[in-house]
Amino acid sequence: MALHFRQLEGLFFTRQDGSSLIRILVEYATLRQKIENPSGQSYYFKRGLESRQKRLVDLTKEFTYVKETFNMSTIDTLLEKINENLEGKRHYEKYGMNTIQQMHYSKIISENEFLRELIRLKSKTKSLQDIDFYLENPEEFLVIFE
Repeated sequence: MALHFRQLEGLFFTRQDGSSLIRILVEYATLRQKIENPSGQSYYFKRGLESRQKRLVDLTKEFTYVKETFNMSTIDTLLEKINENLEGKRHYEKYGMNTIQQMHYSKIISENEFLRELIRLKSKTKSLQDIDFYLENPEEFLVIFE
């Protein structure tokens, strides 16, 4: 019987998405390092350098949005928003959904995950800094990562 990679995938990779903030930071750091050292990259990476730089800007904007949301919110406001979303979710579960409502239902679920992540971060730090701060101070990155 042949052994396929799909059978071993669970041993090597976890299926959870993890923190969106950490994903942004890791992708930003990796991409920035590659852009700063283009000589060590492949021909295709060099050809797509402009799009990679745009991706770097997009990641910065995404992180800035998360940072502003985090710094301007309190735990109480985050919990209130989660409760509002749960009411909408219960309504959809009780009365059923069409396609557009299913899309909204999925958005509610992902937004609640994001809000719970912000609440978890609030217990670790009072405010978030700019994205480059975490690259220059890896010990602060570890506070978020844990």
